[in-house]
Amino acid sequence: MITSEAPLRTAFISAVKRTDRGDLRAHAMMAGRSVLGWQVDCARSLGCERIICLCDGATSEVLAQQSLVEASGAEFHAIRGNLQLASLVRADDELVMLLDGLLPDPDALKSLAFSDGALAKGIATIPASHALAEAYPDDFERIDRDRHWAGFAAMRASQVHKLADLPPDSDPMSLLIRLGLQSRVECREVEQSALENKRWLLATSQEGLIEREQALVSSNAAVSPLSAPLNAAADGIVRQIAPRWIEKGGSVCAIAGLALVAMGLAVSGYGYGAAGLALAALGAFSGGLSAAWSRLRAALWFSEARSKRDNQVAMAIDLFCAIALTLAQTSSGASLPAAALGILAIGLARLAGMGSPQATGTGAGTVLGAFWCDRALHMAGFAIAASTGVLAEVLALFSLGALLQLMLRPRG
Repeated sequence: MITSEAPLRTAFISAVKRTDRGDLRAHAMMAGRSVLGWQVDCARSLGCERIICLCDGATSEVLAQQSLVEASGAEFHAIRGNLQLASLVRADDELVMLLDGLLPDPDALKSLAFSDGALAKGIATIPASHALAEAYPDDFERIDRDRHWAGFAAMRASQVHKLADLPPDSDPMSLLIRLGLQSRVECREVEQSALENKRWLLATSQEGLIEREQALVSSNAAVSPLSAPLNAAADGIVRQIAPRWIEKGGSVCAIAGLALVAMGLAVSGYGYGAAGLALAALGAFSGGLSAAWSRLRAALWFSEARSKRDNQVAMAIDLFCAIALTLAQTSSGASLPAAALGILAIGLARLAGMGSPQATGTGAGTVLGAFWCDRALHMAGFAIAASTGVLAEVLALFSLGALLQLMLRPRG
């Protein structure tokens, strides 16, 4: 039993229905995560502090979601029947329900679920003539002659306690919809735009999930301007490979990037400046891939924010690049002031790039600002300059350019 006195917003989901191939819908994968994971994120984005999942058993995916939810400070309960559900909620709690396997568009769901910032109680509906209602009448149940349930509802949890008087082996979600209708819970029609282009998808087949996945990647993958060509190349690679590496790609590329720039620093220290800077350029490019993966993951997995790790990796790569430039200058016999140009160049470039999409993880910023964030391009240019003996001159011009950018930047 819940002992807290404060009412909670509770999400009721399930993981019992199966796809056309006989697999659990909740276990199907889309964009690097399970359908159950997407639904949990939907619930969390609606402010639900407790997740209740109806399932036949605690599968590995259910346990994984329980671990993630509890790590975030919320509650997760896996149940097998109606009586357990009734024991977990109080009458004054708010109950949000999502149909087993339903993947609604997050923006459309929030628009439907909230009114003036508060949760809008209601049963979402779709027209009886809609393809989902016609193809899956057992899931999108008929409400009246013209309407079917759309797979989402929000109501007072007092309806749950009425389940104790009904057959324990019946579908609790279906019963709750009927009880809500009897209690005159308002019906709210889903906007037609939210039902187009598989934005309101039922995970009954892997083919449909793949099609939705491709649309999500295409619409959410970052596209850097051509003023940052190597960052643009990194975005293009991620867009082509996604979603296969979306979960681990950022971490793998970050580790590889740090290792490469560290190797570049060491090689520069041994007197091979051009080779060391070339390795640092490869490391910076790997760091760009890591940032691109993180931006895509944050865009798709809408409960995630851009992590501190991304900023820490970028800062570490810049620091190693600055040291590598200093060592490359020192090994070529440059004076101390000339050797410090590397630190000045990277520092000014970071300042000039602030506000760009690469620096903020958003679509804000300028085309010119994106250039100053393309560290792989900068380090590749410095490597070429070191191989031709003009690294000090190039660093000085680069620093002056960044300084000019800062001077001409509009003041807020």
